[in-house]
Amino acid sequence: MARMPSPNRWRSTIAACLLAWLGCNGSALENEGPAGTLVGEISVGPFCPVEVEGQPCPPPPGTYQSIVVLVYSRLPGGERLIAEVRPDDSGRFELSLQPGSYRVRLDHSLGIPGTPRPDERFRVEAGRTTALTFDIDTGIR
Repeated sequence: MARMPSPNRWRSTIAACLLAWLGCNGSALENEGPAGTLVGEISVGPFCPVEVEGQPCPPPPGTYQSIVVLVYSRLPGGERLIAEVRPDDSGRFELSLQPGSYRVRLDHSLGIPGTPRPDERFRVEAGRTTALTFDIDTGIR
């Protein structure tokens, strides 16, 4: 008569398979080598109906802090939110990420109503910097 493995052995085997598939950190990212860096720059504007050279029309205070940068790891069969950051006062942000495939989306209430939210797919390579830029049009003319 064949002997059935114990339930604990099945759990251990399933857990080991899942960790191998997920890369031991909950995502299907490539954990080889050092992390890479994502740098981003967001511009929002215009803020004045008429912009005149030599007369700056900067964004109102708090404009960039109202934006949330959402970073998703791209997995076989779906995605998972792995980071949320806010840009600094000039619209810049930076994250250290393991090598792999990602998607970034900006969550905000700025811009022309009904326009799609900025969304970008990208790859991070070990020891390298990936740069993204986003423009949000306020619709002011």
